Amino acid sequence: MAQAQSPNSAEATYTEWGVAYLNAVLAIDSQSDEESDTMPSTDGQKQLSSFLQETLTQLGFEAEQDPYANLIVTIPAHPDCADAPTIALMAHLDTSRGTQAISELNTLLAWDGTTPIPYPENNRLSVNTNIYPETQQFVGEDLLFGPGKFPVGLDNKLGMCEMMGLAKALSEDPSLPHGEILLVFRPDEEIGRMEVLEGLADLLKSRGVSHGYTIDGLDPFEVNVENFNASRGRVILQGQSLETAVPPHRKKLKVRVFGVKSHGATAKAEGYRNALLLFARAMHTLGHQAHIVPVDLQSDPTSEVNADITFVLQAQGEKELAQLQESLMEALLLQITPHKLRGAALEILEDSAYEGKEQLTDEGLRLARHLHTFLTTPGVTPLLSEESEGHQGYSNPYFVQRQDSQTFTLDYRLRAFTPEELAQRGEHLKEVCAQEEAGLPVTVEHQYVNMGPALVPYPELVDWAERAALAIGQSIRRNPIRGGTGVDPFLDRNIPIANLGTGYFAPESEKEFTTRQTIGRHIRWLVQLAQVVGRVN
Repeated sequence: MAQAQSPNSAEATYTEWGVAYLNAVLAIDSQSDEESDTMPSTDGQKQLSSFLQETLTQLGFEAEQDPYANLIVTIPAHPDCADAPTIALMAHLDTSRGTQAISELNTLLAWDGTTPIPYPENNRLSVNTNIYPETQQFVGEDLLFGPGKFPVGLDNKLGMCEMMGLAKALSEDPSLPHGEILLVFRPDEEIGRMEVLEGLADLLKSRGVSHGYTIDGLDPFEVNVENFNASRGRVILQGQSLETAVPPHRKKLKVRVFGVKSHGATAKAEGYRNALLLFARAMHTLGHQAHIVPVDLQSDPTSEVNADITFVLQAQGEKELAQLQESLMEALLLQITPHKLRGAALEILEDSAYEGKEQLTDEGLRLARHLHTFLTTPGVTPLLSEESEGHQGYSNPYFVQRQDSQTFTLDYRLRAFTPEELAQRGEHLKEVCAQEEAGLPVTVEHQYVNMGPALVPYPELVDWAERAALAIGQSIRRNPIRGGTGVDPFLDRNIPIANLGTGYFAPESEKEFTTRQTIGRHIRWLVQLAQVVGRVN
């Protein structure tokens, strides 16, 4: 039996374990793929599930994996806690679109808060407490961060490593009292593949799981018992030939617009800006004139806030062409420059003569007009994710891709804490589309529901988490989840699942970071939570 440690020495040990586990799981690429028909959607999730199975089996626990890569690791109850509730702690295997694997996080010791974090591959970022006041809570701690070029997957691998730390702590010290705990690792949460969870939910019910937590929150020591209702809107924009004479002088200008990336949960605090709206506002400034025609636009599949936009400038002479280009660049920079310190930028990719003699089509102009109509049509407020916080919902146009040579699809995220508001946001989008001549085709597809009403009868989920935090000198934060955790199949089987924070900044962003100290404290919180629940009978 391991010798008991002081709280401080135990936390230091937990920190070392947790950081090592985090680096190990970040090195396995487990990004999910919405376009894939397989379950799980990527092989990397199977590889990560197998790694977790091997690692946790070596700690002495039984682990079972199904064909979808769902993994259940059983930590048997302490003999003195056989009557305690069986709980499940969950993390998801997949990471969001654009995440990349790295071998090891960078470290900045004892951050002073004023020094910008030195992301080695992105000098456009300026992350300090002046630009991002919410980072104040991490001042004085040892930061762990990626290259700054892409997210590395702290959502949800930080929660994963904290669960692994809990397993190691219970393996190393069998004297700690706790009931039966099932550690559950599930695939494809980021893309909402609920069908892979049906059998898992049935199995947990048959195993007597009475309560659970997803370890998937953002802030240190937060506890969440409600989340958004969610839908996805999709608008089809079909272009037509511009009914204007082809002028003698034309040129092609292709630019890359870098927006400001963040999760919808933190969009207001982090200044989220999508290139689509920067583009639309710039085009409105220019008057949507047929002399400046956006002929192609593609959101970046790896970072949705960025987009490559190709314009054809049309004029009677070279001097006029130069003036049009100057006006276009000024309009774009007018929108981008205020957000430069948060990473927004403009880059010219191509500046050349346009040799085409054909008539241009107007789907790009239609896209710009539609987005302007969306921004100016009265509806539910606040409208955008970057205007929304707390219990406020939002409607966010976030991704454009070309369907064919004259057609764009534009996707919207619609979010609200009540089903009534979510329905209003869907109706607002339909109203906007109806304003176009002949109307724009639009669909609104349901995604997930607020878990809040299902958790009302289970206040013990918050109580247990709070008692565990207080036992280690911490206070919990009660926040709504401005997103979802994909727990609908468990709630349908009367298994209440709350969510616990993991402690990091800027989810699903190239800016994301955590701290060594946060990891140690959160593993200690989970260890204490196991003991709190173990005393319930």
